[in-house]
Amino acid sequence: MASRRDEIADHLRELIINGTYAPGDVLPSRAALMATYDASTVTISAATKTLRDEGLVWRVANRGLIVQDTRPLYITLSAAAPPGNGRGPWETACHQAGRDGTMQLISVERIPAEPDVAQALQLSNGTTVVRRVRHALLDGHVVMLDAAYYPLALVDGTLVAGSGKVDGGILAVLIAAGVLDPAAARVQELVGARAASKDEAEALRLRPGVSVLTAERVTRDDEAQPVELLHRVANARRIRFQSDDQPLRSV
Repeated sequence: MASRRDEIADHLRELIINGTYAPGDVLPSRAALMATYDASTVTISAATKTLRDEGLVWRVANRGLIVQDTRPLYITLSAAAPPGNGRGPWETACHQAGRDGTMQLISVERIPAEPDVAQALQLSNGTTVVRRVRHALLDGHVVMLDAAYYPLALVDGTLVAGSGKVDGGILAVLIAAGVLDPAAARVQELVGARAASKDEAEALRLRPGVSVLTAERVTRDDEAQPVELLHRVANARRIRFQSDDQPLRSV
């Protein structure tokens, strides 16, 4: 059974999503919300904190809680960023939509491939791979979690295996290094949905058990050899996955 805090947060969230409170609007004061919901100041504070954690509202000094832009961002899974602009696919999608988006590098590790990773990359179990973990931020809030895997033998000595953020996106680096031919490369994508794990919910600032979008992408070179496995977990209210201009194929 939902707590009173969650009930109030759910109702306010719905009012924001359906446009009753538009971006830039100020939510009613704490006293007004206490009267509307017949709730204590502690309960109202907890409910509005939930909305702040989700990025739906921000507190502005001397103004109150300001509703943020909650429009979902549409991103193309199989996109590589145009060369030379310094932005990866995520930053490019945000820029084109007029939104503030950044990709934050969390870690780069060389690890033995687990069976599922090894199978996707057509490697033997335990083969060393490079794992790059990143968080995608939209308007200052984490909305998507990325974990990408690359065969070390393929990317050793490149920026992909380095410890720094790769400006312009990983695929752009692989294309520039001659590892990928964009005209011949192919991707296989699997999109789904499931309940967020505890760690995912914490990172995305969602309630445990809330549904998230998932995506798995395998990128192959012109000889059909896998060069990248990408796992994505996204806030389903803030992100939409899409494919553009795909040919219609018979089945």
